[in-house]
Amino acid sequence: MNKELARRDAQRGANGLRWFTPDEAVVGEALATVIVPSDEETPGLDEVDVLGPSAVVALDKLVSTSSHRKQLYSRGLLSFDAWALSQHGYKFAEMPKENQVALFKAAQRIYEGWTANGPAALKAWRRLKAISQARKGSLFAAQLYPQIKDDCLQVFYTSRVSWVWLEYDGPPMDKGYPNLMEPR
Repeated sequence: MNKELARRDAQRGANGLRWFTPDEAVVGEALATVIVPSDEETPGLDEVDVLGPSAVVALDKLVSTSSHRKQLYSRGLLSFDAWALSQHGYKFAEMPKENQVALFKAAQRIYEGWTANGPAALKAWRRLKAISQARKGSLFAAQLYPQIKDDCLQVFYTSRVSWVWLEYDGPPMDKGYPNLMEPR
């Protein structure tokens, strides 16, 4: 673990992120725009930086505070890159949007296949198949699927951009209750 932390410290440099390396940040940002895309009528994660931190900065903050997320993201983000390279010859962020969506949906199908109920023999077969999928990068990408999906939705729906879009004026005490004895 110390080697991993030292490697990350060396790669982070001046990008201002707490946990993501530059390569992971690029994949994370591309995945975020796949999960919560924008169109002419609705904002997406690529627009949350208009009224706050960018999606990748918000995701990085979530990841940096959780050892479980650190493990999932450090393996999963670069696995999306490896999988994209093996399937399409491009890194994930360099692929056309429709290929990014297709790869993300494939990760969803793999994840849902593992978690589906069934007899013990079927579950064992799924695990063996997962080991073979690790070579092309899909194993860790599929493991990341539910966490990054939930985290991206959290980042979007807690951003001021989504609040404006939903015509929600935010929580009544958005700065919390720093001191119960002093009124604000």
